[in-house]
Parts: sequence; C-alpha cells; structure tokens
Amino acid sequence: MGASSGTERARRTLAYLRRQITTGEWAVGTRIPIEPELAETLGVGRSTIREAVRSLASIGMLETLPGRGTFVRSSTPTSAVLSEFLTAYTLEELLSYRRALEVEAAQQAALHRTEEDVAALEAAVAEPVHRAHCPAHGGPETVAELAARFHYLLFDAAKNRLLASLYAGITEKLAAPAHAERLRHAGDAAQMQDEHERIVDAVRRGDFIDAVHAMADHMDNDLVIITPDDEVIPPLRRSPGDLERIEAARSQVRDRAVG
Repeated sequence: MGASSGTERARRTLAYLRRQITTGEWAVGTRIPIEPELAETLGVGRSTIREAVRSLASIGMLETLPGRGTFVRSSTPTSAVLSEFLTAYTLEELLSYRRALEVEAAQQAALHRTEEDVAALEAAVAEPVHRAHCPAHGGPETVAELAARFHYLLFDAAKNRLLASLYAGITEKLAAPAHAERLRHAGDAAQMQDEHERIVDAVRRGDFIDAVHAMADHMDNDLVIITPDDEVIPPLRRSPGDLERIEAARSQVRDRAVG
C-alpha cells in the first residue's frame, strides 16, 4: 500500500512539474521554485521532488546548476534519438543547422509573439551582457543571467514546440566538450547587446523581415569555429560583392528601425 501510494505521489509530482513547463507557467530560461517550496506546495517529500527534477533533467527540460538552482531549458523533451542522430554530423554542419533554427525562430516570433513574450524578451535585454560573448552557448557561469535567457525566450515566443525541441537538442550537442573547446564568440559584449536589442525591436514591431535580417547578422557574429592555430573559420564564406549587398540590406533595416 505504502509503495503504491509513493509511486502515485511520484507520478503526480512529475506530472505537475512537467505541466508547469509545457503550459509556460515556468518559462524557458527561468529558475523554478526551490525544493522545500515545491515539497510544501505538493505535500510530498523532498526526495520525491528531487526524483522528478532528475527525470525532467534527463530529457532536457530542466537543468540543475550547483549553487544557482534549477532552470527550465526546454518546454519539450530533448529526444535521445535526436541527440544520437546529431552525433553523425560535423561541427560545421551543426552550426549551419543551428543558424537555420535561429533565423526561423526569429521570423516565427515576430509573427506569433504575445505581449507577455515581448515583455520577457525586453526584460532579458534590459540588463547588459557583461561578458564578451553571447550567452546562447552558455555554461553554468552564464545561464543564470537574464541575458542568457534571450535565445530560449525567442524560441518560446515562436510558439513552435518542434523548433524549441530541436534547438534544445542542438544546444546540448554544441555544449559537449568535443565541440565546445573548438568554439568561440566572434562579437564582443557591446555588439551582442546591440544585436539582441535589434532582434527584440523587430519582434516587438511584428516585422518578420527585419527579425530575419537581425538574427542572420547575429549568427554571423555569434559562434565561430577556431582552428588549432587559433584562426577563425567564418560561418559563411562570401565574396566582396556579397558583403556589399549584405551591408546595403543592413543599412535599410537600420533606417527602418530608426524611422
């Protein structure tokens, strides 16, 4: 009887935590209530809470950072099948895939964002990025900051669970030591801050074209691959003519934003 009752409490606890995440009550990037608070709310022991958190962490929905708390990483589970599937691809291919996801998320966010989404994104960029890199590829030292939530919040605003799940999978794969040691952030803190603000401005205005351009620019200055000789491999190889056309398009986007 006791074992059966314990199993039912564990199921209820897991279902509650998962529902809080999938409904958006606990937004992607935010810290969930602390263990004692959850135990009191649900009327269960702290060990039951810990087990539920471990279960959701194992599928990529939560992440516990020592000394910082437990954070929502994805509103949908990260499939083990997806993780295994991505193993077959090179780092260059993974970055190209990530770029496509980010640009599409920016477009969808501009089309489907709510007032709450915009408020959350504005809060995320209100506090300047203090480190010389965009926290999209953040580890324990960055994920707890407001700015670190930016990319996850953007995918949340896109209102596409598949996009969010794929992004969680690619982020997890890029954070693996074999890849992380070969990656750097091309832009400095001020540039990252400016690019985040441009993306939020486009999303706020519902301008999906500007959002796409702003995110494409951000991806150019975000993660890049470093060779053993410390040389940067550009995310996209472009001719001088291509670069001129891109700069002209950027100028048009900036002029519209100012206007």
